[in-house]
Amino acid sequence: MSKELEFIQNRKNTITENRIENIIWYIIECYLLIVKNNEKYSKTLIKTKLKFENYLRNRLVEDYLVKNKTILIQKISCLNEINFICEAEKEYIDLQDNIIRSDKIDIYINKLGLQNEWKNNDENVYFALECKRITKLSDSTRYTSDIQKFVNRKHINTRLPFEGQIAFIEDKNINHVVLCNKINEILETHVTIVTKTPLNEIVLNNKFNGVYLSVHERNSEANFSIYHLFFDYSNIIDD
Repeated sequence: MSKELEFIQNRKNTITENRIENIIWYIIECYLLIVKNNEKYSKTLIKTKLKFENYLRNRLVEDYLVKNKTILIQKISCLNEINFICEAEKEYIDLQDNIIRSDKIDIYINKLGLQNEWKNNDENVYFALECKRITKLSDSTRYTSDIQKFVNRKHINTRLPFEGQIAFIEDKNINHVVLCNKINEILETHVTIVTKTPLNEIVLNNKFNGVYLSVHERNSEANFSIYHLFFDYSNIIDD
């Protein structure tokens, strides 16, 4: 790669990473609002046909991420058109059999203002987050299954080399450090997930501890990073 192309690639990655980390900062701000507002979500009293995991995701997106976007825009004005959508569908190629399948995304975020960097329509450049409830430590295996999904899929639209995962931790005995250690333990011996860098804690919001970054090898492309958000929902969830 020429020095000019290397410069362009590094600039694209730097701008993209900064954009994503501002979005992560904002998601944390919305979680802190949920805590401040003393929200309570009851597994028994709430009448819904949704899986409770999806209900929690919807409350975060519809009640907070969508409604408080001015907080994000005040911090980074180029995200003034950002969209947060629950359970969007995109196509991907399954690298196991090369068949095009439907990719259901828990939280789909587009209109990131990155069309110039990625040479694609702004609506087709997106950031995706997957959500999992952690009701017991063994749910770490389910959480890791989403990393497996990221690894084995070749996306047709412009999926950024950054992914996101949210854990709703419902067990008071599981903090973010315990969960991180368990996930890293699973990854260390995983047969098909190639982990370049295990989960390491980073600070993207000074008011919150529980953000981790890991790097993995995607079977179809170069390495990609995952931002992990471990949210304590033990006082938010009611039986």
